Amino acid sequence: GKSKDLLTMNQIEEEWKEYEQVTEEVIERSGIDRERFYDLRGNHDNFGVPEVGGELDYFSKYSINGRLGRKGHVHSVTLQ
Repeated sequence: GKSKDLLTMNQIEEEWKEYEQVTEEVIERSGIDRERFYDLRGNHDNFGVPEVGGELDYFSKYSINGRLGRKGHVHSVTLQ
């Protein structure tokens, strides 16, 4: 989110915790193996993140891919 003065942006860890909770609930309810889920890091997931894997990199900490240790780049996706 943006600061009150609208000059800086950072990520809100509570929102990432909620994201983790929701994705875990979807996995549990769907019965689909978590390995089949793939959440992609987007531009907004990099705001205020000085270092991938660092303390402020909530994507690595709370996303499915981050928790599974996936770090590669995606060049295409095929749905079957």
